[in-house]
Amino acid sequence: MQLDGWIRAVGLAALLTLVAACEFESTSGTSGGNGSADASPSDWWKCPQRVGGTWTFGRAPYGCDVEEFGSAAVVRSNFDAYIFDDDEPQDSERIRYMGALYAFLADQAADYLRSRRADASDAEVAAWRRAVYATAHQESFWTHYREASASAGRLLTMLRGDNGHGHGLMQVDDRFHTNAIQSGIGWRLDENLSYALDIYYEAWQRAPRQWCVSSPNAWDERARSAYSAYNGGRGQICRWTDPNHTWARNDEGFYDKYVRQQWQFYASG
Repeated sequence: MQLDGWIRAVGLAALLTLVAACEFESTSGTSGGNGSADASPSDWWKCPQRVGGTWTFGRAPYGCDVEEFGSAAVVRSNFDAYIFDDDEPQDSERIRYMGALYAFLADQAADYLRSRRADASDAEVAAWRRAVYATAHQESFWTHYREASASAGRLLTMLRGDNGHGHGLMQVDDRFHTNAIQSGIGWRLDENLSYALDIYYEAWQRAPRQWCVSSPNAWDERARSAYSAYNGGRGQICRWTDPNHTWARNDEGFYDKYVRQQWQFYASG
């Protein structure tokens, strides 16, 4: 994906300043809201220590020790390129990290859709990718693994949001997906994404049959509907049309990210 001419013209330094100014916001709600909340884990479950962060790409708060759920050695061996290093200069580290994660998400999103429907058109693959990028932005600011700074003990962490209940890049909620998180899908980047895409895809497929989606090729409407269901549960698929809903700000936040595509400021391909 090439950066637009106007973006190149303003220069990288000014661009980084612009994006940083736009990124400070909070995400909340019941992300990945399908499932059962039986035997819900407590706040900050299996997170005896945590490191802070900022609402910027790669550093959303908070980070908890990967080894509470999985293996730091496996992460370093298989996902090293997708670890944000807090001891590196943040502007350059963010560009490196976002470039690597962009390539990962682009490949994984396209492969997922084509594995489910080999006849998916190029237009649908492009729309699906954009929806996945926006969902990852809304849920986690593209944050999953982070190596805490030396002052924090160089702890290898995984993102935990919403009082520790949201796990990883796609913020799979342990109150609604307890068994899945206990089985380990939260800590591995690839499995976290795949599990979340199962939920998003189910809504993506249902969306054209809903009153709030005008046609199968109404990609913006499909993306918004799939996000509403992803965030709020199957029955909330048209939630985005209700500006007075309790969680309307989540739908508005998703659509803002979907339209502006701020990840392009850092990642291209």
